[in-house]
Amino acid sequence: MLFVYRLMAFTMLSASISPASAAPSFKAETICRTAIASIAGCDPKVMQVTRTIGNVLFLTYLRPIDNFVWTYRCRIEGNRVVWASEPGRWREDPKDDKVFFEEVNAGKQLRIIENHGDDSSTRQLFDRDAIL
Repeated sequence: MLFVYRLMAFTMLSASISPASAAPSFKAETICRTAIASIAGCDPKVMQVTRTIGNVLFLTYLRPIDNFVWTYRCRIEGNRVVWASEPGRWREDPKDDKVFFEEVNAGKQLRIIENHGDDSSTRQLFDRDAIL
């Protein structure tokens, strides 16, 4: 009998969660493009995802002043963006800056937060229309 009550409670709870509320507002691709652009100091729209291997996204960016192509790797871990230049090491050492993201204003904006080793932080807010 206890099983039946638990099953009924689970069914009612599942029915009350809408599919829209379960889905994230921004895809990993958008979060990575925006975070790497924030770090590199460029427009997120110039960052291009070129391939994905597992949960790692590879991004490229053509620097206009000298046409040099920069390549980065990125993965999302919870609300943290872990990244690396290509070739290069993942920025996950305790002394490395930590990059986080948060959805703001009901998914209308994406905030990128860089926590630096000197206890300072940088926050940039991007409108959805500016990054999609």
